[in-house]
Amino acid sequence: MKRLTIIAVATALVSHLSGALAADVEVTWMDPTCGYFAVALPDNPDPEKFGLFSARALPLPKVGDTLRGDMAEVETKLENLSNGDTLTVIHWANAKSLEQLVRNTPVQCASKWSNRNGR
Repeated sequence: MKRLTIIAVATALVSHLSGALAADVEVTWMDPTCGYFAVALPDNPDPEKFGLFSARALPLPKVGDTLRGDMAEVETKLENLSNGDTLTVIHWANAKSLEQLVRNTPVQCASKWSNRNGR
């Protein structure tokens, strides 16, 4: 039930984005334990500067890879310009800070816990 609520909230958040955010973006955070990654969004008037995505299948992007695609779609394909791969992803949310997105990733994301309890 919680997963359905998260999906509904993510859909609502993404659907309010103004215009298509088709652009080249850089992966700034990646957690291979859960397939979630964050990108620095292109300059736009919205205060949200980072986007959280999850890969639906392998291959996963790496930190520093450049991705191209529509950043406003909930489920979309992104082209990895660094290696030519095509990624099928879900766009979960945008936020003002990268830390905010990482903090709200699923519990199975190991790096979510890396800055807690002295680890």
